[in-house]
Amino acid sequence: MKKLVNLGLLGVGLIGKRHAEIILKSKDAKLVAVADPDPTAEKYAKEIGVDYFSNLSEMISSSSLDGVIIATPNNLHVEHGLECIQKRIPSLIEKPLASSANDAEIISRAAQDNSVAVLVGHHRRHNPIIRAAKKIVAAGEIGDVRSFHANCWLFKPDEYFEESIWRTKKGAGPVSVNLVHDIDLLRYICGEVVSVQAQTIKSRRGHENEDVASVLLKFDSDIVGTISVSDTIVSPWSWELTAKENPAYPPTSESCYLFGGDHGSLSVPDLTIWKNKDKRGWWEPIESSKHSIITTDPLMNQIDHFCSVIKGIKAPLISAEEGLKNLRVLEGIYESAESGETFKIT
Repeated sequence: MKKLVNLGLLGVGLIGKRHAEIILKSKDAKLVAVADPDPTAEKYAKEIGVDYFSNLSEMISSSSLDGVIIATPNNLHVEHGLECIQKRIPSLIEKPLASSANDAEIISRAAQDNSVAVLVGHHRRHNPIIRAAKKIVAAGEIGDVRSFHANCWLFKPDEYFEESIWRTKKGAGPVSVNLVHDIDLLRYICGEVVSVQAQTIKSRRGHENEDVASVLLKFDSDIVGTISVSDTIVSPWSWELTAKENPAYPPTSESCYLFGGDHGSLSVPDLTIWKNKDKRGWWEPIESSKHSIITTDPLMNQIDHFCSVIKGIKAPLISAEEGLKNLRVLEGIYESAESGETFKIT
């Protein structure tokens, strides 16, 4: 029988419990402990049959852990990430990697200096849909990509914010919480972002953050595209409702990403390719074909990957350095929105 990878989970909020559910089903990992100061967390630990601790230090010192998943609020990621690095324990830190690029750089440098693996929880890269989309683009099936549009319109009910007050604070708006996923995927498919222009609108619910944003991005590959994000719009056009990767969200048959190339276009996540039948031209007939894949749970794929990294079989797909690059783009978006100027990403 192969040895299971012993994992600890820090934070049992919304995403933390999703991680717990996945690990409990994993063939490679075993959830041995959870840590969270919330009194309800101890009851949850008993329900799923694992050890409970009130903080990370106690969990690390009292458990034999091969890795830790950090699913705490963003402003605690540096503290918790550095503690795991100092104890030489690989960690999977939920996205975004930190509350700022400066904090993310602290984690990234510490991970590199100490040769300890730090992964970032941009789990959508582990989705077969995204892997297929990247292959389609890289293979030139739609020619040279010239532009894209990414849409993330969803409506978060009031109770979402009432459950965790930090979600109403500065830095926890849809740009940081939702758009960071899209930034990661677009960088993965299109290359590095070199500049951004953005507009944000302050929350109508009275929160400290924005509730609508539109962004124009330019990549080093000369691709220029747009993203629109909001957590106050009722719509079918968001990854959550189109990708069918999380049963908590009612699925739709729509797509939320469009990639336009000089020989065709691709919609994602339905992986439909549009091309002219014979020669290219706006007067020429255009037809579609669908790329088929075998779907698997990206969160499970992410845990499997984490286990492979811990065992030394693979390098992190989304390293702390990748998480840092995503945050530099996010901060560029906020800087551009505040100044009204184009912000260059360095």
